[in-house]
Amino acid sequence: MSREFRPWWLATILAGCLLSAAAGVVVWGGVWKSGAAATQTAAVSPVSPAARTQVHSLGRLEPASRILELYPESGNDGVTVRELHVSEGQDVAAGQLLVTLDNIERRRSALAEAEARLRAAEVHLQQVQAGSKAGDLAAQRAAVELADRQSQLSRREAERAVQLHARKAISDEQLESQQWQLDRWLLEKQRAEGLLSSLSEVRETDMRAAQSDIDAAVAAVASAQAELAGSELKAPLAGRILRIRTFPGERVDPQGLLELADVGSMQAVAEVYEGDVGLLSPGLLAKVVLDASGEELSGIVAEIGNAVARKVVLTNDPVSDTDARVVEVRIDLEAASAAKVARLSNARVEVFIQLSRIGEADSRVPSTGPVLGQRN
Repeated sequence: MSREFRPWWLATILAGCLLSAAAGVVVWGGVWKSGAAATQTAAVSPVSPAARTQVHSLGRLEPASRILELYPESGNDGVTVRELHVSEGQDVAAGQLLVTLDNIERRRSALAEAEARLRAAEVHLQQVQAGSKAGDLAAQRAAVELADRQSQLSRREAERAVQLHARKAISDEQLESQQWQLDRWLLEKQRAEGLLSSLSEVRETDMRAAQSDIDAAVAAVASAQAELAGSELKAPLAGRILRIRTFPGERVDPQGLLELADVGSMQAVAEVYEGDVGLLSPGLLAKVVLDASGEELSGIVAEIGNAVARKVVLTNDPVSDTDARVVEVRIDLEAASAAKVARLSNARVEVFIQLSRIGEADSRVPSTGPVLGQRN
């Protein structure tokens, strides 16, 4: 059967292709317009990020006075504890004796020796001020009088010898002998008078020398007293003994003798990420949650640190950011809350700091992070 060429077939096929192409252009154009409209709408109405209402961090409990690690004074290397005068948990007053070291007896002896030297120096000064003894002065005056009488007698003998020599009654040697006797007694009288003057005189030089001895002795006593004080450890402030690290008979522990703190005023020390510190200011409310029991405490931001450091309080998450940089923020706990945790120094806590103050209208959108009192 032979095929017959029909021109209307070709026309029908061409018309269908043209209609399909037109429909495709219309559809794709519609999609392009719809995408452009969506893009334009998104540019006009951006989605605003939610404003933060709180700062969350980990932290620890600590007395406001800080925990003091008490050491003996310098110069006590190698000593041991002789006597412990307190026990753990005991409340002590400022200046109360806490620990006595084993070198205290040697230092007491050194102080007694220094005080004895001081008394001797003071007595010597009194002797210098009083001058010579009355008996020495009387004996020397008698020596002067004897020399004076002897010199007078020798003078008369010498004068008579001169007369006898003029009459050729004595020789030249006898005359010289009498003259020598006179000279000797004159010199003896001069020496005796000089010694008497010396015994009667209180010289300024002797006074200064005696006073210098006293000054040196006073300094030695002060040094011995300081050494003796260094053999005793006294409380620098009123507080509670948190931990004893060195017991009688033991050498001083590298971490000190004991830990002392005033637990009457407790704080929470929050380790806030350095990027969040700019959001905080003193006076903001805070909620502190004890990690062990979940109990909630209240407080107010009291102090914001001035140094950035590594985290100390870490989570149990092995993939947490342990090398993060944080700033310590200290929060004063309310009196009722502080009384509950007086025995929980160094306990781990979670801290939630509100970024709005009491009575301040807060129109910000609530944060999607943990709510106050909720633990991550």
